[in-house]
Amino acid sequence: MVRDLSWVAPDGQVVASSDARLHEVSFADRAELRRLLAGDAVAVGDLVRNPADGAPVVAVATAVRDGTGRLSGALLAAVDPERLAARVLPDREGEGSVVAIVDRAGRLVARAPAVPLAWDDRLIAGSQDLVRAALAGAEAAGPMRAEGGGPARLAAAVPVPELGWAVRATQPRAAMLAPMRRELALGVAGAGLVALVALGASWVVGAHTSRALRRLERHAAALERGEAQGPLTGPDEVVRLGAAYAQMARHLDAARRRFEAAFAEAPVGVLILDPAELRVRWANQAYLAFLDAPFRGAGVQGLRLEEFLPRAHEAGLIALLREVAAGDVAHEEQEYRYDGFARGTTWWRWSVRAVESAGGGRDLVLMITEVTEQVRAREQVEADRRRLETVLRVLPVGVLMADAGGQVVQANDAARRIWGSRAPFRPGALYREQRARRADSGTPLAPGDWALQRALRSGEAVGGELVEIDRFDGTQAVVLNGAAPIRDGEGRVVGAVTTLLDVTELRRAVRNRDEVLQVVSHDLRTPLSAVTLGAAALTRLRDGPDAAAQARRAAGRLAAAGRRMNRLIDDLLDLETLEEGRLSMRPEPCDPADLLGEAADQLREAARAKGLDLCLSAAPGLPAVACDRDRVLQVLGNVASNAVKATEEGAVCLAAEAQGDGAVVFRIRDTGPGIPDADLPHVFDRFQRGSAARWRGSGLGLAIARGLVEAHGGRIWAESAPGAGTTVSFTLPASAPAPDLAAHAAGA
Repeated sequence: MVRDLSWVAPDGQVVASSDARLHEVSFADRAELRRLLAGDAVAVGDLVRNPADGAPVVAVATAVRDGTGRLSGALLAAVDPERLAARVLPDREGEGSVVAIVDRAGRLVARAPAVPLAWDDRLIAGSQDLVRAALAGAEAAGPMRAEGGGPARLAAAVPVPELGWAVRATQPRAAMLAPMRRELALGVAGAGLVALVALGASWVVGAHTSRALRRLERHAAALERGEAQGPLTGPDEVVRLGAAYAQMARHLDAARRRFEAAFAEAPVGVLILDPAELRVRWANQAYLAFLDAPFRGAGVQGLRLEEFLPRAHEAGLIALLREVAAGDVAHEEQEYRYDGFARGTTWWRWSVRAVESAGGGRDLVLMITEVTEQVRAREQVEADRRRLETVLRVLPVGVLMADAGGQVVQANDAARRIWGSRAPFRPGALYREQRARRADSGTPLAPGDWALQRALRSGEAVGGELVEIDRFDGTQAVVLNGAAPIRDGEGRVVGAVTTLLDVTELRRAVRNRDEVLQVVSHDLRTPLSAVTLGAAALTRLRDGPDAAAQARRAAGRLAAAGRRMNRLIDDLLDLETLEEGRLSMRPEPCDPADLLGEAADQLREAARAKGLDLCLSAAPGLPAVACDRDRVLQVLGNVASNAVKATEEGAVCLAAEAQGDGAVVFRIRDTGPGIPDADLPHVFDRFQRGSAARWRGSGLGLAIARGLVEAHGGRIWAESAPGAGTTVSFTLPASAPAPDLAAHAAGA
């Protein structure tokens, strides 16, 4: 009966169809689709010509809606009208009788018995008043001319309000009036001879016909009640009409049994309720399977809804059903949570509407499907999605997901940070827009060389590779890049995931460590050489007038070498102690000017040796700072000694001044070559040595200075420009006034 099925989007476009010729055809102007958009669940259209082959079809559209009730699409079935007629129209037993279905446009949808009809011949409403009246909503009967000419027929037409269609039945006039004409002919033949007898005969015939019609009425009423009846007696036309009633009753009864069987075995729960008391009139097995014992086995017919659905009032079901029963508003395809069953929370998707019952009243029909497993699966998918999003958000590794075409569909925050704030990681962005080269060789990466693209092509995981990337903010970074394919349930590659671990700082630290190890080994080797040479000189020393002086000089060199090695070891230990938070300090109030003066005394000889001016500047009235004196002198010594080493001519100035927040800021300014912009953010890093430095060092002095300042609660920073010298500043908190300290101690 169904010629083809099509999935139609809400805009009327055919998305998929069993008939390839209908792909991308638009049904936006179809009335049945507009009815679905207006809220109907099912809509039947008038007879139309199939766009694929021009054959007449009837379209039946079923709405598919999401959880919010919004139309997601429609399933459109094209039904063959002739086969529809064979299903719904009865076989005509009376000779010459015709039953036809007419749509809203006045076209013959189908007729029984079937005859071939051209498209233009199907339009009959314009020439048949009875059909026009039925389409307008009225029942009509009377004579009419048959399609295509021919003798007049007696006809009746009734509306089908649910569809806006009409059903028309016709019978040849001769077949309907033959018995009456025979009676009339007999009467006329004998009228002249036996008028009185004819009058009596007519009275008998009339009485006989009246009795037969009353029997026909009782016969029809019994058929309506489903009671079996014997053959009807009386005039032929009455007998034939009675037989037609009986045949119609048999068809209706068969249709009723088919519907009951279909509903009884349907996988969807069906419940029919009396709208007044909400008592069950009928329930199928699928609905009973939803319930708890004993109702699952014993049934619920005759019971009120709240008797077998505990907490129905609390769930709002009773109020909703009464609302539907009171009006014409249907409740379609809604999901409800129900907590009244012993097995726990369940979820239903159900529809309810009021329909006319056989006795002229109304029934409430509920169509129910349990969707607990689907809801739980959906909630699990949503929980998994949120969990994955959380993991991706906090993961320090950049993660990007792409579809089978290599287009990025998802990227986490770490990936955006690695690539820079302007990275085009929006759905649909091409991963091959990025530029990079291999870190080991500097060879540029072609679009197909990325780990992600190779994983998509080969279907195999690609191990981590070091890649130097050009970030979208103009800087460079080195990342460890790997990828793996994503497969569907059938093993097909549907995408890939790639990871990016930023190892820029790690590589810089390793490089600095290697450099520092070289520096440390050199710095240790030099004093060790001095120790070795001095010891050898002492062993070769001969007695004589100069022996004591030579021994003292050798001992001095040995002591100096020991101090250098001890200083290097102390620096390493201090840095480790600071990083582990184990540094102990003895804070006391100190005068900033005294700290500057003592630091300058330690540097004066080195500055004089290079011909540098050493200047001091301390603002008057500076508050004392709370600090460990030795540690602050260590900070000043580390920073100032670097300034002296970096400066070939000019001056090194040490200054102190008050800061608005009550702290004191110390500044060490030199007139050296300055620090390159690329090195400036890293001057306080461990093992960091300037790329343009003219002296060798361990790269620990400024890192230790930063740790000591921060341990005092201050901060340290550097300002420089190539050729303009360098200023290193740090702050220390001012010491509390003596009365406050005494009050604090007394309160303690």
